[in-house]
Amino acid sequence: MKTMALSRGRLLYIGAVLVSGIVIGFIAARNPALQQMAVPPAAWPFAVSLVIDLVIGQMAAQGRAEPLTMGDRFVAVLGAGLIVTAMVAYAAQ
Repeated sequence: MKTMALSRGRLLYIGAVLVSGIVIGFIAARNPALQQMAVPPAAWPFAVSLVIDLVIGQMAAQGRAEPLTMGDRFVAVLGAGLIVTAMVAYAAQ
């Protein structure tokens, strides 16, 4: 089985989206009214991911970065969503 090493850009992407999950979790936990919005806070990391993905996609098209894989996106968005969910649930106790 071939192992794939993560490039610096891919690691930064995953880290940035996970950190956005922590920030969104703090904001949503402190403001319960935000939890009643049409788009729940657990889905907000997807928007952050989209913006960062567009930037990295442009850089990859210019040959300055390695393109992201679906696995990178999946791990980052799912992880950030779980972080937000856990933080909101913990704050509700």
